[in-house]
Amino acid sequence: MGPPPQSKTLGALWRKAAGWARALVAKKMPEPSYPPLPLLREDGQAVGVPGLYVLGEVGGTPLIKLGLNHGHRVVDRIADELGKPPADPELYDLIIVGAGAAGLGASARAKERGLRSVTLEANELGQTVSSMTKGKLLLAEPKDVPLQSSVWFDECRREELLARWRTTVQERGLDVRERTKVTGIVRKGEGLVVESQGGSFRARRVVLAIGKAGNPRKAGIPGEREHGKKVSHLLSDPDEFRGRRILVYGGGDVALEAALALCERNSVTLATIDKELTFPKKRNIDALRAKEREGKMRVLMATRLKSVEADAVEVEGPSGAERIPNDHLFEMIGAELPLPFLKKIGLRLEGEWSAARYAFLALCFAVVYLLYAWKSAFPLNPATGEYKPELATFPLNHLYPTLPRELVVNLVRPLGMDPGFWYSALFTVVLLGFGLWAAKRWRSTHQRLRYASLVFFQVAFFLVVNLAAPPIFGDDQAWRCWGLYQPWPLFNHTFYWFQGSVRDWPWTSWFFAGFGALLVLAFMPLLARYQGKRFCSWICGCGGLAETLGDRWRHLSPKGQRSRRWEFQGVVVLVWAALALAATFTVYGGNAWHPLQRAYSTVVDFWLVAVIPVALYPFFGGKVWCRYWCPLAAYNQLLSRWFGRLRIGANDKCINCTLCSRHCQVGVDVMSFAKNQVSFDNGNSSCIQCGICIEVCPMKVLSFESASAAPKPAAKEPAPEPKVKVAV
Repeated sequence: MGPPPQSKTLGALWRKAAGWARALVAKKMPEPSYPPLPLLREDGQAVGVPGLYVLGEVGGTPLIKLGLNHGHRVVDRIADELGKPPADPELYDLIIVGAGAAGLGASARAKERGLRSVTLEANELGQTVSSMTKGKLLLAEPKDVPLQSSVWFDECRREELLARWRTTVQERGLDVRERTKVTGIVRKGEGLVVESQGGSFRARRVVLAIGKAGNPRKAGIPGEREHGKKVSHLLSDPDEFRGRRILVYGGGDVALEAALALCERNSVTLATIDKELTFPKKRNIDALRAKEREGKMRVLMATRLKSVEADAVEVEGPSGAERIPNDHLFEMIGAELPLPFLKKIGLRLEGEWSAARYAFLALCFAVVYLLYAWKSAFPLNPATGEYKPELATFPLNHLYPTLPRELVVNLVRPLGMDPGFWYSALFTVVLLGFGLWAAKRWRSTHQRLRYASLVFFQVAFFLVVNLAAPPIFGDDQAWRCWGLYQPWPLFNHTFYWFQGSVRDWPWTSWFFAGFGALLVLAFMPLLARYQGKRFCSWICGCGGLAETLGDRWRHLSPKGQRSRRWEFQGVVVLVWAALALAATFTVYGGNAWHPLQRAYSTVVDFWLVAVIPVALYPFFGGKVWCRYWCPLAAYNQLLSRWFGRLRIGANDKCINCTLCSRHCQVGVDVMSFAKNQVSFDNGNSSCIQCGICIEVCPMKVLSFESASAAPKPAAKEPAPEPKVKVAV
């Protein structure tokens, strides 16, 4: 006999909890939405390698048109910097590494600006385009972006574009050297030395415009090199394969599209290490499953390629090892940046840790801690409203007995104002300054209105608290006005500390507590119903600082499934805040100075809201507090999940460029929704409806919509032939 039902239930719960806990610390796996990219300055120069510019696919710029434009603009900037040509005839003004769209755009512009340049290409001109399937139609997207480069590009087939580009190189006399692989770049004096298979070159500036098409990821298994003639990493012409036994190894869109293109005339097996097909577009998954049901393809999930033989391949899956007869193997497990080469030339990757970065982290923590601790150096006694330095958290309090009282007061109350005033003034100035900067960066009307809203609420309430409120509520109670636009539990004192001087003004407690209850129980649910979590990105002061000061680091926010699993902490803090509130009015009779609330004030109000997240802005983006710990964001998330109507929808133009996921400050895998035309809201993500993903999408895939609107028609299934339209 087995264990009783109760034991089975407890065992299942235990296994589920243990699996959830293991997932929190599991090894972070690479995901298509988050490719590693070099760490660059605003002007495109590589951090740590002056004079080396990175652009194109390796710099995170998708699409042919955008690549041509990027190369054009960067060379204009370089030409303006360089000025007069060098006297040394062997010193180039510019060396361009890579002859794809960005590299060719740079080459053409260098010629037009009179720069002495040479372009070195490891493979052939337009390698990314030439690796596409024969006859592929290329769309000149984005249509609303004009082509700045003089290099021709319009809607055409792959073959026409490559032919036109070769004609451009010949007619203009561009020095493009194919099959010349660059092996190193080092800085010497005022210039750079480029080592290649064709010799050494010296230049004043270097543009690195390499892609990933020439660097496919390999399985690294026995027989892969010995039988290399039967191994391919791309499918150029499906018509070349008839009556062959083919294994396609991979679980992404490229692998599925190749398998679909080959299965009509060949015996095709697709094998992938994935347990589920989560990365490809839904239309490709549906087409694959349809062919599998028709018996035209075999699909092996959770299966690894073990070895390659002359007439077979060996795989290992859930049922064990299997030897499959095989004539040709397509390894389509993605392409990757040439990381060893990038590290060799001194490039650092985004999010990569070094001794200098750790030191900068320590400095940020020290500055933010000292600033906020100073703000708390002369706090109010919640019972009387009087200033009590002995309640301070700042280390200066420990020196208080040895320092004259006048000196201490001058340190914590410069010009007669308490530190809270100066801290909120600095907060407001920073939010205002960086809000203007962010509005300039994101130029759409929607984004400018959003930043104007954030600035307005912060500036307006700073003036209310410090100018309008004191004559009405008194200097010791005016600070409560912050709670008029920051609902509980973000502003945790809306319902607390109405003793002391407030007893003489009973209407004050009713006003603030009543308005606070209205915000929590009426305004926030109504806002969540129609605007989702836009409070976080349009109104909130904490969110405002993250959206302005933290905007420049938004791409560094924690990404991936493991990072998203940690978002449960906000609910834990929300429950803690609710328990502290309940204890205040039940066990402690309205006095909030009890252990549970004091612990909350120290851990949450001091460390988690003010010190840790702000110090982490340059390392993990601006939304660490908002995403992981904010109880109001957790409350808003629950409300919006239950009955919110605002969502972001997608059309069928996604090109998997990853820009939307890269720029999301709360780590939503936007691309996974966009490529499958799946709307996302707070029922399936932690989206704060800021709209930056809509802003950065070059294909205009995403848009706001209401859940009450009629659903968009489903995308048509692609034709079985490989000649599909693709915007690149």
